[in-house]
Amino acid sequence: MPTLERELRWLRAYALLTYPFACVPFLFLFFRDHGLDLAQYGTVITAYYVAMFVFDVPTSILADRLGQRAMMVIGPVVLALGFVVLFTWRTFTGFCVGEALMGIGHSLLSGPPSTLLYELLRGHDAEHRYLKEESRIHALRLTGTGTSFLLGGGIASWFADDRGYGHAATILPTAILCVLCATCALQLREPQKREPRRWREFARQALADLWLRDVRWLLVYWVVLFALLRYPFHNYQVVLDNETAHEPLFASPLFVGILYAVLNLVAAPLSRRVPELVQQFGRRRLFWAMPVMLCASLLVMALSMLAAESWPQHARALAWVSIAMFFIQQIPFGMHWALVQEFVNHRIQPEARSTVWSVLSLGGRLFYSPINQGLFVLQQLSGLPTALSLCAGVGIVATTAVMLRRPRGLLRDAELDLSDRGR
Repeated sequence: MPTLERELRWLRAYALLTYPFACVPFLFLFFRDHGLDLAQYGTVITAYYVAMFVFDVPTSILADRLGQRAMMVIGPVVLALGFVVLFTWRTFTGFCVGEALMGIGHSLLSGPPSTLLYELLRGHDAEHRYLKEESRIHALRLTGTGTSFLLGGGIASWFADDRGYGHAATILPTAILCVLCATCALQLREPQKREPRRWREFARQALADLWLRDVRWLLVYWVVLFALLRYPFHNYQVVLDNETAHEPLFASPLFVGILYAVLNLVAAPLSRRVPELVQQFGRRRLFWAMPVMLCASLLVMALSMLAAESWPQHARALAWVSIAMFFIQQIPFGMHWALVQEFVNHRIQPEARSTVWSVLSLGGRLFYSPINQGLFVLQQLSGLPTALSLCAGVGIVATTAVMLRRPRGLLRDAELDLSDRGR
């Protein structure tokens, strides 16, 4: 088999196992079973983002200097360790430590897979295939995660009892799947062996790339999109738990696992279709659509919850309206990764690509961490509809401001041009 196709096969296998989070649909319930309230849950999630913020750039500098493959091996192992800590150290402190380890594991993985893919294609003069291959790999990643959610639902249902053991039983299988992911990375090869540059030269190039007009704009856009993507995701189980009083089916672990699986399986084909969507609608419309769609879905969720309070006879149907918004949110979730990665990879020098991407990622975590904490405190004090409405309102204002301030000619429909670096 040609080297390129062999490596692509292993990258696709790696994608299927990158985020095999069988326990994620049940972590809020697991934390609640051990005494955490909404504000403490928000703090535990914030610990995850703070750890990513602290470690994102250092781990990416190591990736650029030592190789992407090493990070792709270590990252899943650290994720597995984080899940083991959650399972064995069942206190508020232990949950914060476990989530922090998971944040570090994610920081190790935030750039290397896409960077390795781009360099692999570049080494075979096939950069033009990047958007197609990245979309396909991200679709496989979503498919693998969705399948693991289904596995988690089956495990939680099988071991369900009054003590919530079914929720805990999903955690160790997640750790085992993460270790299997690391074994796939061991089969990969670095596309090229570059002569390491001096740290000063490396830092100068990274700062120059970060100062590009286009990249600075993307950082602001990414902060807005990241917050709008992550806040509803961390609320999925909270919403299901709140709506259980109106729809008992939402309490079934098997249903929850199936729901999370279907959500990812809805996002996966959208990821694969990104090249077609770019041709059909253009990058500008897609960059507008992603945050606007998220804001609209959050507002619909808030209004349906408020309507259920006024018309309790319709509360069950309105609960399903909120759940339907989960599916709307999968559309931007499925599209955003390939679009943003393409934007970065066509503008950044290869030696600093992972570092620049991680600085963008870091910006998202830096701003979202206090937002997450504040929204969950507000949620506990004033209710979920208030927090959702605030997030939607601020989000649409921020989206409009960012998109109207984008550099002229950016996101044009023509193929990205490396000569247009927007300095």
